[in-house]
Amino acid sequence: MRRLRFTISRKIGFGFAVLLLTTLFIFVITYETLRTGRGINDKINTIYNPSVSSLEGLKSSVLRSRTLINMWAFVQSREDTKEKMSLVDVVQIEIPAIKGDIDKLSVNWSEAERRKKERIYNELDKLLVMYDKVQSTLGDMESYDDPFKRFSMTEYAEEDGLIFEQARIVIESINDLITEQRTNVTSISVEMIQSFNKLEGYLRNFGIVLFVFGVIIAIFTARSITKPAGSLKQILLELGKGKFPHKAVVDTGDEIGEMSIALDQLVSGLKRTSEFANQVGKGNFLTEYEPLSEEDVLGNALLLMRDGLRRNEQELEREVQDRTREVVKQKNKIEKQNEQRKELLDNITASIRYAKRLQENILPSDNQVAELLPESFVFYKPKDIVSGDFYLVREVREKILFSAVDCTGHGVPGAFMSLVGHNSLNRAIITNHNLDPAKILADLSQYATEAMNTKAHDSANRDGMDMALCVYDKKAGTIDYAGAYSPLYLIRNKELIIYKPNKIPIASPDAPSADYTSQRIKLEPNDMIYIFSDGYADQFGGRKGKKFFYSPFRKMLINIAELGTTEQKQIIAERMNTWRSDSIDGKKHEQVDDMLIIGVKHVG
Repeated sequence: MRRLRFTISRKIGFGFAVLLLTTLFIFVITYETLRTGRGINDKINTIYNPSVSSLEGLKSSVLRSRTLINMWAFVQSREDTKEKMSLVDVVQIEIPAIKGDIDKLSVNWSEAERRKKERIYNELDKLLVMYDKVQSTLGDMESYDDPFKRFSMTEYAEEDGLIFEQARIVIESINDLITEQRTNVTSISVEMIQSFNKLEGYLRNFGIVLFVFGVIIAIFTARSITKPAGSLKQILLELGKGKFPHKAVVDTGDEIGEMSIALDQLVSGLKRTSEFANQVGKGNFLTEYEPLSEEDVLGNALLLMRDGLRRNEQELEREVQDRTREVVKQKNKIEKQNEQRKELLDNITASIRYAKRLQENILPSDNQVAELLPESFVFYKPKDIVSGDFYLVREVREKILFSAVDCTGHGVPGAFMSLVGHNSLNRAIITNHNLDPAKILADLSQYATEAMNTKAHDSANRDGMDMALCVYDKKAGTIDYAGAYSPLYLIRNKELIIYKPNKIPIASPDAPSADYTSQRIKLEPNDMIYIFSDGYADQFGGRKGKKFFYSPFRKMLINIAELGTTEQKQIIAERMNTWRSDSIDGKKHEQVDDMLIIGVKHVG
């Protein structure tokens, strides 16, 4: 009968199954607790707290109306006075509106609470009838001159009168219902806290169980897998050194045991093959050898080698001569190809330099930037002759648009992408009369996608752009910002404020109808705004050859934000040069990407 083998996969699978089941149990408990807590929190926020707020509002309206009806009864005035108009608004508009809110919320109340609400409404209606009696009796200036009317109504509305007594009943009923709602909040809050305390106990206990069980599994794995595997490793290391082991590995009854048996067979076969190879090497071509199997590549190869050595020896000299002639021929061919490559390289370099001039023509000149943004700088350092980064600064309808764009790649591919992006961006700006940056980015994404003919199913084509776009209104002191994977940094009084972008690249085939978000920023005098590509932060340098990273980049900007823009640009350039030059071997780190940083100071 075949013995059941407790294989490694079964050992590991059993351990992980127990761990997964325990983890699943913890997850279910946690999920149920959180779901219950979320439901309780929803009740507090959508039922009880709004109910208390509405009841407090009704109470406040009753108190105000009581004061106003008192003034109506005691102060002779026209119908259009502020106090009388206020009373009419409270009675006819404010109280009905609050009652409407309470009616909507009371759908989720208990039956007893709804009955209390109806009793409040009944008492409130009685109070409003009393208000109406005072208003109708003293409806005009002449009615105050009638001693009987005035005396009866002032007695009716005085502090110990019927109106004050009825208002007290209404307010006490409202207070009672408010207290009950607050009691509900306290009760379910205690329930939620108890459920979370229970969850904490479960997590603590099961955490201990998981730790202990994990240690047991680790010990079991080390004893049943690691030790036999170490023996196999030692044999393989000896084979790697050309030595045959002196003892076989014990069968452990699992995959490692099967590997041990196979390894013993391998060692035996290698010994036979090694002996045959030694005999052939000594020139004994009559030595008999039986391959380990029909698929024994090494054994069959040795047999072929034995048969072919004699023939090869005779043909060797002739082959050497043929190869010598071939080498000379290949040498001449390579020299000719090198000349052709040099000519081709010169042509390509000339074309790239012409492309550089084309790219420089689409960028705004230093004079244009200085004229539109006097307190600004542009740090622009392409990796190659041409760049995948470009920037835009232009004036449209008394607003300044400036943008930093990082196209896919660098060099020639990035440059072509930058031309597509520049043309598409100008087209999007022209067609957007409101100069909404989010709409401009959405249109740019559409135009660029059409220009590159990018399809969502085209996995080989992932061309796109990351960018930040700002619409700067100097007069209003505002900036409207929208970004695609490119944030905006605002430094105000040495404090950094980060405006996050949408995580949707421009011209992404996965998001053909991108929805970007505009953010309006109210500027203060001496605010410093920065937009940039990722080339500066991703540059390798320093002794350890690591990236510059964003945290040191942000600290640098905070430290220089109060300096003049010209000095800021100089410090940024010097800091990067120092970073790239600092290396163990003394060699300057190669620039890995195009670098672009735009800084603008709002003078106010």
